[in-house]
Amino acid sequence: MAVYNILNFMEDMALEFTVGRDQHYRFIHDSRVLSFAIQQQLFDDGAVFNGLLGQIHKTVAAYVSNLNLDMPLNFDIFLPIRLPMGVVPSYNEKKRSVEFSRLSAQHPFFFGNAVNAKSMNLLLKQELQRAIAKLGCVGSCSGLVYDLKYSVWSLDRVPFVHKIEAMERGSNGQRLIRFDFVLALEFQGAEMILPPYFKAPIAHRWLAYGLMAQDGNAHPAEWAVLVPKWQDSNPGACMIALNCMVMLFRLLSAQQCGCFAQPASLKFAFVLATEERCNDFQRLTIAELVIEILYKQVFCNFNEAVSQSIKGDKATRTSRLMAIRKQQLRARGVYAMLEDAVIRNSITSDFVYAFFWYIKVLPTPDRIYHSLIEVRSTDCPLKRKRNST
Repeated sequence: MAVYNILNFMEDMALEFTVGRDQHYRFIHDSRVLSFAIQQQLFDDGAVFNGLLGQIHKTVAAYVSNLNLDMPLNFDIFLPIRLPMGVVPSYNEKKRSVEFSRLSAQHPFFFGNAVNAKSMNLLLKQELQRAIAKLGCVGSCSGLVYDLKYSVWSLDRVPFVHKIEAMERGSNGQRLIRFDFVLALEFQGAEMILPPYFKAPIAHRWLAYGLMAQDGNAHPAEWAVLVPKWQDSNPGACMIALNCMVMLFRLLSAQQCGCFAQPASLKFAFVLATEERCNDFQRLTIAELVIEILYKQVFCNFNEAVSQSIKGDKATRTSRLMAIRKQQLRARGVYAMLEDAVIRNSITSDFVYAFFWYIKVLPTPDRIYHSLIEVRSTDCPLKRKRNST
């Protein structure tokens, strides 16, 4: 059984799985065509969100072709918009949240005098559903035709992740461009200064997105505050982050962990990893960042988070939740194998095959979970390994 250095392996595989230039250009072009078609339909419908979704193809688009993934270099899970009117913020330090108000506000984004996340997301769902239904399909200059579909992932019956899929006609569902995003409000730090406890540079922008709680206690007027740590990343760090997304998508797809391989899930985990690491994430290698992102995916309460979005009777919901649970257990097994390879700084040829086809992954006992968490929480495994040699 051949053994490889994991640092070299991950870097080599990142180059191997990178989408070719011509394919990348076609993806960028076609995603722009799709974006413009959607925005034109919103304009024709007289939608409230007309003119506010102009960034949709620049950051939240993703191209999926079987086991291959491509995204813009500055990919994001949040789709920021600017409010069309001035508001007054009210911050909550304990919840790290904010509420926006305006006296005598007469706008669909408001409920009473407060900007309401629930109202905005329900309105966006309604307008996108109508626009996508009217469009049906969109043709590109390359001769391809894309069939459009819209869906949402909801929490507490409120849309949270909006999903637009553009399936390439004739590809048997294997090739598509998708736009998965969370609606967010964008503010410039110099225009609306955050309180000192956020430690936000004035020169940076910050985001506010609907504060969702699984117990249903979140108020729709509350917005979570996020100062993106990746907004000032250098091109090299952006490329490493994109390579990590590409590798994890391929690995999790090949191992039939479809829920975790979704671009939205990967990008959420990336946000969590970068928020925890702060600017230090820009100094991580591909192998280190892959581990960080996968850790955030497999050790969260994923089952509880998606249970509310599953429709159907009790038997259907139970069956789908069991399928998700099996994927989570398998993803944890994949994580354990990767973590072990990182600690040893070596990877076997058997695991290399995991990036190409389904392999046997043994369930990891709970005691191993805890030991992996303890190892991870002390220091970066690869740095320890390098320092000891």
